[in-house]
Amino acid sequence: MKGELSSLLSEAGIALGDLAVERLLAYQTLVAEANVTQNLTALRSPEVFLREGILDSLLAWRALGMEAQEVLDVGSGAGLPALVWLAAGCAKRAVLLEAEKRKGEFLRAAAQGLGLDVTVRWGRAEEEAHGQMRDRYGLVTARAVASAPVAVEICGGLVRPGGCLCLLKGEPGRAAEEASAAAPVAARMGFGKAERRNYLLAEGVERTLLIYRKERATPAGRPTSFARLKREFPSQKGAAER
Repeated sequence: MKGELSSLLSEAGIALGDLAVERLLAYQTLVAEANVTQNLTALRSPEVFLREGILDSLLAWRALGMEAQEVLDVGSGAGLPALVWLAAGCAKRAVLLEAEKRKGEFLRAAAQGLGLDVTVRWGRAEEEAHGQMRDRYGLVTARAVASAPVAVEICGGLVRPGGCLCLLKGEPGRAAEEASAAAPVAARMGFGKAERRNYLLAEGVERTLLIYRKERATPAGRPTSFARLKREFPSQKGAAER
C-alpha cells in the first residue's frame, strides 16, 4: 500500500513527509479492520479508500487553500476528511462531531492510536448549534452528510461570523444544482453566496467544494430540525452520497 499511496501523491503533486505517509497508511489499516464489523464507509477496498478517501481529502484541502487551523468535522463517520488532514499536517487539531456512538468510539480510538489532537463529541449538529458550539468554529466541514440545502442549515449554526463552511461534494454539475437549491438557506443562515471550487481526482473524475463564508451570526430559531429540512427539500434526500 505504501507504493500505491506514494504513486497517487506523486501524480497529484502532493509532497508529504515519511511520518505523514506512515500515519495515513496506519489510518487506512484501522478503517479497513473496523469496517469488517462496522459500516464506517462504503470505500471498502484499500485501493479505493486510498484514492477516494485519503487522496480526495488531501486534494480538497489544497483546493480550499487555508492555513493549518482547528477544524470541526460534522458527521465524521470514518474520519474523512478531518483525520486525513490531521495526519498529513494540514490541520492543527480537530473536533469530530458524530451522532452514532460506535463510530464515535472508532474515531476516538483511531485518533489516539495515530497520536492526533482530536476531541470526539457525540451529538447532532442541528442540536449542538443551540448550545455551547453555536457560532464557535472558524472552519466547519462535512462530507456526505446531507444535500447542500440541508447541510448548510444543520452545520451553519456552528460556524462563527468570519468563518467558513466547506462541503465536499461530487461531480460539478450535481454540486451546482445543490448550491442553487441551498442559496436561500445560506442567506437565512447568515452566509454569502457559495463559492464552487472544482478539482481533479482522477482522469475524467472531478470533485467540487462548496464554500460558504459566514457574514453574520446565526439568526434566532435556526437551525431547524433535520426531519423538517428533509421535508422541505425532498428532492435533495439522496444527493449527499459520493
